[in-house]
Amino acid sequence: MKIFFDHQTFSQQNYGGISRYFCELIAGINQQPSHHQAHLSLLFSNNAHLKEKGLRALPFFPDQPFSRTQPYLYRLNKAFNWLEMRTQSYDVFHATYYEPYFLDHIRKRPVVVTFLDMIHEKYHNVFPELAADRLVMDWKKKVVNRATAIIAISENTKRDLVEYYNIPPERVRVIYLGSSVSVEQNRYKPLDKAPYLLFVGNRGMYKNFLPFIQAVAPLLRTHQVRLICAGGGAFSPQERAILQQLELTQLVEQQPITDATLPALYGQALAFAFPSLYEGFGIPVLEAFACNCPCLLSNRSSLPEVAGSAALYFDPDNADSIYNAVERILTNPALRQQLAQQGREQLAHFSWEKTVRETLDLYQSLQ
Repeated sequence: MKIFFDHQTFSQQNYGGISRYFCELIAGINQQPSHHQAHLSLLFSNNAHLKEKGLRALPFFPDQPFSRTQPYLYRLNKAFNWLEMRTQSYDVFHATYYEPYFLDHIRKRPVVVTFLDMIHEKYHNVFPELAADRLVMDWKKKVVNRATAIIAISENTKRDLVEYYNIPPERVRVIYLGSSVSVEQNRYKPLDKAPYLLFVGNRGMYKNFLPFIQAVAPLLRTHQVRLICAGGGAFSPQERAILQQLELTQLVEQQPITDATLPALYGQALAFAFPSLYEGFGIPVLEAFACNCPCLLSNRSSLPEVAGSAALYFDPDNADSIYNAVERILTNPALRQQLAQQGREQLAHFSWEKTVRETLDLYQSLQ
């Protein structure tokens, strides 16, 4: 069986959870001792996860700002997909995002779409950036009605999908994700600087960074604990102004990350903090588990589903709840040790191998 994966995610991001998921899925299918083949229809991309998994694409002006080159990259790859859809033989089409451009070109083959979250539907009235991207919601409506099979990456995402698009629950299959961080990487040198909490990834909108930092500022100052923001880009002028106002410029820092450096950041942290208002799954939770890093998590969306009892939860809309949870982590080494152990046990329920196996089962059910 040949599965055709399109370009969309790899034309939209140079790194991130969505493209990591599809890289792991595609590479995992092609490593199976069976006759299944995953074909990624992609001409150009600077996505970092492609190289990590041995998937090929030509670089596209990598030294230029991505915001400048991305529209051209997207159009070229889309045209390449159209060509390959007409000339390649394949058994299943798996879209890597929601633009329904492919629906008139797949010649009645089964279509699989993975729904990663419902953030636009839930929060477009709260965050103007999401409201400005209403096209995504229009795309979703079209593909959800035409898809042969729908994957949701958590039960929470499935519930939201069923609620917002009024589709039968039996049309949606939940297939969990995995962690790309290996537990064998978990060997680190002792810290030579002050201890820290870790925040990973984007900080804007529903990621809830600024309310979190405002809630924990007194604790960071009192205990002289740093907060490292891994990835997510340099601090914005607004973030810098708030950090200065809170007297945290010496305690809160931003660091770029790679897959080589991220495990050490998790492994040496007092805890990983994830105050997000909404996550479709939350891969960083599994990454933290793999590195024996205790987890401080929002009690929203899929996070309790993924972490189970292996995390300390707080209400992300309540500053006192955030403060109390962080204080417990900072002052209770036994709790940190207990959560780290529970995290390793919880991690055993998830793996990319399981993701690949269950997705292949879905494909085969469509034949």
